[in-house]
Amino acid sequence: MTNSQKKQPDMIQIEEAEKQIKDYSRTVKFTVTEYSFEFIVQKLKQERYYVPEYQRNLIWSPAVQSKFIESVLMGLPIPFVFFWQDENGRMEIVDGSQRLRTIRAFMENKIRLQGLETIPAANGLLHSDFPISRQLKFAETPIRVIILDNATDALTRTEMFARINTGGTTANDAEVRRGSLPGPVMDLIIELANSPEFISLTPISKAHIEKREREELVTRFFAYLERFEPDLADGSGDIPTYKESPRTFFFKFIKDENARILAELENNGASSSLEKMRNDFYQMLSFVKMTSPNGFTKSTTGTQVPRVRFEAIAVGSALALRSDPKVMTRAKDMTNFLESKDFQSVTKSDAANVKSKLLGRINLVRNWLVKQ
Repeated sequence: MTNSQKKQPDMIQIEEAEKQIKDYSRTVKFTVTEYSFEFIVQKLKQERYYVPEYQRNLIWSPAVQSKFIESVLMGLPIPFVFFWQDENGRMEIVDGSQRLRTIRAFMENKIRLQGLETIPAANGLLHSDFPISRQLKFAETPIRVIILDNATDALTRTEMFARINTGGTTANDAEVRRGSLPGPVMDLIIELANSPEFISLTPISKAHIEKREREELVTRFFAYLERFEPDLADGSGDIPTYKESPRTFFFKFIKDENARILAELENNGASSSLEKMRNDFYQMLSFVKMTSPNGFTKSTTGTQVPRVRFEAIAVGSALALRSDPKVMTRAKDMTNFLESKDFQSVTKSDAANVKSKLLGRINLVRNWLVKQ
């Protein structure tokens, strides 16, 4: 099909796109200013400017730090740094923490330059080894700063961090949520992600573990399960709040559930909702362990848990158990079903976040189990 033959967008679609652009742009207000390295380092020492939790473990290697310092010495332009002023008046570094921490470390003689190619004579030097005039020029180097309006919410800030981060080492969504959304639901997600029962069913690589992939999987399980409404779409079910933007959907889910459960804890001293979530998760794990010899992997020796596969099995099983608890005793073995062409077809990674695909794979498992 040629470009001229493709379906043209109608006015409703165009108007909706324009509305979404206007709605989002209203949430992003900022001012632009310029500070010297010396000024910013002073504020970092005073902890007036700080690195948020989800970025603290992201550290440039010595080689990358040296390359950045070399770029500064060469007079190359430095990318903008993004700040946000919190309710206490301190500045959170939304983007640029790697650069600012490198500048501070160099000025404090904690970086000995290495691997430089354009200015190789500087290899092995500390900040204090340079002439005083060069040290002063470095301290007075300006860096442009964008300060986000105080009203900019956490979701917008972390969305911006994910999109504009230029440091090469970035926090993934699970790390961002962990740092930005402390509360009972996040605590539960971390607890369950590290439970022996879950670990045994999700054999994944060390790299994925370090990126908190298990926390990502648990988050997806609860968000899709708790927001699934079985009576919609003529009984097929729907997740009406899911708009094919997983980052926004998961962030809002945890934020809203944290607030709701905190209110329960404050009013009642305990949260039945939190216990139900924990019980639903462990019941699902027990069921999967009983009916799927390979857990969430494709084989007994598998070391990968594709997200689409996990979502289909975990959420589909939990929904089936909700609709008919007797499924726990009726369904004996899902192996043949999980190896079927139908299941393989719906758990392909292409267009994984499209809503129709998500609902398709969840419902396939749910409906198959209910019919057993």
